[in-house]
Amino acid sequence: MRIISGTYKNRKLFSPADNKVRPTSDRAKETLFNILNNHLDFEGIRCMDLFCGTGNLGIECISRGAEKCYFADMDVSLVKKNIEKLGAEDKCIAIRTDSVSFLRNYSDEPVDLIFCDPPYNYIHYEELIDCLKNLETFTVLEHSEILYLMMFIKILYF
Repeated sequence: MRIISGTYKNRKLFSPADNKVRPTSDRAKETLFNILNNHLDFEGIRCMDLFCGTGNLGIECISRGAEKCYFADMDVSLVKKNIEKLGAEDKCIAIRTDSVSFLRNYSDEPVDLIFCDPPYNYIHYEELIDCLKNLETFTVLEHSEILYLMMFIKILYF
């Protein structure tokens, strides 16, 4: 697992030793950021990496010029290790909390981009989307294949 572009390009990140965290692959991350490059200028943005695990996505934003990234996870030991490895402590805030609570209690400056990559067995999508839908920010939400489009329609329009 490595940083694709920017200040920390080609730097390797610490990966989990077990299967509790499933980092986004380099290939998937590169594809995602190619798409995002058509919609965002990363220079100076503020972002969130929810269910961050290794911090792979948020750190990629920092490498590309983001001003600040908030990382939220129930275990932030790996993301903190990666932030320290790169010397990016001044731009990164890692908070040990569940992501829904973090969103509900967040009152800092607005953010421009949110990555939300819950675990495969995550079941609280309705709560999560309810927190996200009023933020008016560009959000990338990964979901399992069991999450159906009809659920999104119900949450967003009813």
